[in-house]
Amino acid sequence: MDNLPPQRTLTFLFLVLFFKAVFSEQDSHVQLASSVTGWEGSCAVLPCEIIYNHDIDYYMWFYNPVFDKTTSDYKGTIVYHSTKMEEVDSSFIDRVEHIGMTVKNCTILIKNLQKNDTGHYKLRKIWKDNKWMSKQELSLTVSETAPELKLHEVPKMQENKEVTLTCSIDYFCPSNAVNFTWLADVNRKVTTTDVRNDISTTRTTTSLTFVPSWEDNNKMISCVLDRMNREKENKIIQLDVKHAPKNVTIIPQSPIIRIKEGNNVTLKCSVESSNPPEVAITWYKNGGKMQGTDAREKLFKESGRYQCEAKNSAGSNKSNTVEISVLHLPKSVSIQKPEGNIREGSLVTLSCSTVANPPVSRYIWYKNKREFFNSTDSRYAFRHITENDSGSYQCEAVNSQGKGISAPEQLDVKYAPKNVKVVVKPDGKQFLEGKSVSFECVVKSSNPNVTKIKWKKNDKSVTVSIGNKSIEAADAGTYTCEATNEIGTSSSDAVTVEVHYKPKYSDCKINEKNKKEHDELILKCPSRKSNPDITSYEWFKSDELYSTTTSDSIKITNLKLTDSGYYSCRAINPIGRGPKAECEYIWIHYAPKNVTVGVSPGNYVTENTDVRLNCTAKANPAIHRYSWYHNKKPLQTSQKEYVIVNIQLSHMGEYYCIVDNTIGSNTSQVIYLHVSYSFYTIAIYTAAAIIPFIILILIVVLIIRFRICFRLKNCRKEDRSDSAFFVLKKTNNEASDHPGHHTRSEDSLTEQINYSSLQFPISTNGGQSQPGTIYPNPDDIYSVVQKPATTADYENVKKAEDDSQDDIHYSVIANLSSATVKERGQEVEYAMLRQ
Repeated sequence: MDNLPPQRTLTFLFLVLFFKAVFSEQDSHVQLASSVTGWEGSCAVLPCEIIYNHDIDYYMWFYNPVFDKTTSDYKGTIVYHSTKMEEVDSSFIDRVEHIGMTVKNCTILIKNLQKNDTGHYKLRKIWKDNKWMSKQELSLTVSETAPELKLHEVPKMQENKEVTLTCSIDYFCPSNAVNFTWLADVNRKVTTTDVRNDISTTRTTTSLTFVPSWEDNNKMISCVLDRMNREKENKIIQLDVKHAPKNVTIIPQSPIIRIKEGNNVTLKCSVESSNPPEVAITWYKNGGKMQGTDAREKLFKESGRYQCEAKNSAGSNKSNTVEISVLHLPKSVSIQKPEGNIREGSLVTLSCSTVANPPVSRYIWYKNKREFFNSTDSRYAFRHITENDSGSYQCEAVNSQGKGISAPEQLDVKYAPKNVKVVVKPDGKQFLEGKSVSFECVVKSSNPNVTKIKWKKNDKSVTVSIGNKSIEAADAGTYTCEATNEIGTSSSDAVTVEVHYKPKYSDCKINEKNKKEHDELILKCPSRKSNPDITSYEWFKSDELYSTTTSDSIKITNLKLTDSGYYSCRAINPIGRGPKAECEYIWIHYAPKNVTVGVSPGNYVTENTDVRLNCTAKANPAIHRYSWYHNKKPLQTSQKEYVIVNIQLSHMGEYYCIVDNTIGSNTSQVIYLHVSYSFYTIAIYTAAAIIPFIILILIVVLIIRFRICFRLKNCRKEDRSDSAFFVLKKTNNEASDHPGHHTRSEDSLTEQINYSSLQFPISTNGGQSQPGTIYPNPDDIYSVVQKPATTADYENVKKAEDDSQDDIHYSVIANLSSATVKERGQEVEYAMLRQ
């Protein structure tokens, strides 16, 4: 590949990429060309592409492979090995190389072909534990002689259409290429040569493309093949270029041939070249095809411009023009006038047309058979034609051979309607509304007749009833009418009609319908229609006459709430009063007023009651925000009504509301909301206070009883510090008259407890009080127990070993009632004090 020319190498590689499109046999793993041809000493390309790659390990080219059933493998000559070149047969190792550009391209090149290289070639793939031999085989043929140069079918040629000629040889090898040369003279056209290789047949082709002309017909073109050290070969092509007839001419070639009327002349149609040579001849006179004149030579005796046309299957061409002039007097004399209507005032030209040879020398014009114009000009012009120019016209043409006259031609001058006028009956310009009036459009003359009447009022199209009608205010204005025919439209002069009527369609307008107190209000009452002018205005409020003015506006200053309401106005002129015009309702806006707070059910409530506070006020516009305050602190609500569900003492206090609208704000009075305990709360609180007290008493009683019981059973073993306060009862007979004398017994507690003798007051039993006894209250009994200052026992109370306090203990015992004393008897009460 390194020795190949770059251009041919690229061409070869490009063709190799597309070889799979023309393979004769399909293989799911490999695609090979069907056959390749070469000669001894040349080279051959074996195109190959691996379709199913699946990471193969290597592949091999086999020459004439044979399957060996004993070894279940193929035998044959290895032409190429992708990884182990040492396994390649020695006859191929120096002559074979891989020229594929990709992994899948397994194309190889065999150089210096030998005759014994002829045979079948296959590709073997090896991957993992799998093997695959291509089903398709490539047939290589090596002969002593080179393949023959072939000339492809020559296409049909037609002038000025591109054509391509192709030569080829069934051989391609980049290292031993062949050269082509085209020998052609194709009317100095640029030729291009393109070498293409058809991989499916390993063919090398060359093409010549050019655009032939009719002059290239029958020329020779050669395709020359140069196969290196061999003789050159060539193929010769004779061009057969189809073309239309060329150089078609009329003989004699004189541009004009003159003959006298009654004589004739022979014309011949000549053709220089035609392919195919068979042609059909057609003659033309004055541009029109002549019937039955297909001969190449023809006799003519009439004046005219003649041509012939030669036509074959490739096309046609016309000859030059030859004019035959036959001398005669003027014939077919006629007047040519403008088509359509001839309008008055336009430029109108009449032309006198004739066929004469020699040409006409003079024209004579007649109107209503009377000559009125004589000239050498064939035309007569009316610069501004009028209706008086209407009539019957003729022209006469004269030359050296004689004269001829035309048939009469009628000239009818058309014009638009004339003298159009508006007629109003009864005659006048001013009418009172409701009076019977008629309008009419009158036209004096028109050619053709009037087809349409159009009315305009104040330059705008309107419909006007023909005949009498009751005139209305809307009929006032300036009127014109237009009369129209086929030629045009004419307008009348303007007529002004004035209608008197009382004012109509008044409006009541205000500068602003939403006003605030003390603002200024301006009402306007413009009247759109009134004839004659308005003289005064009446103003109403709620259908009551409010004021009368000469102006269309009224001003109300320092507005009050009472100025709210509906207003209307009415215009007046000398004819009468107009209809009332209603204004919008006038709203006087003001800040909130009379702001009050209502309480339901009242200012004095008990807790757990639902209380509703309602804030009311008058305002315009409506209130858009309510603000509530409790003890001067804002509440989180903006509703008109503030509801306190299950009111508590914490809700007690001062309440007020502030209301706002777009004008301003105002504050209500302050109300005080009183909240008292409910019966249920009082009962709960009472129960909460009594029940713990009762429980405490019960606990104390139980403790005392327990202590007494315990002391009676274990008094000798107990320390005085564990004794409790309790009361001992003794009958009177047990009490000693002498306080210092006490009787001890086994069941007595006097050895273990401190006690004092308590006596009832003297007033109760009539006795004298003991010295040193204090009774500050006759209902109370006091006992004083003082610890001895020395270590000696005090009366029957032992001193405890750990007693170190010199405290004085007091006990107050409520005196019992007389009834209780009687029930219990005379008893001495003891108070036991716990240290």
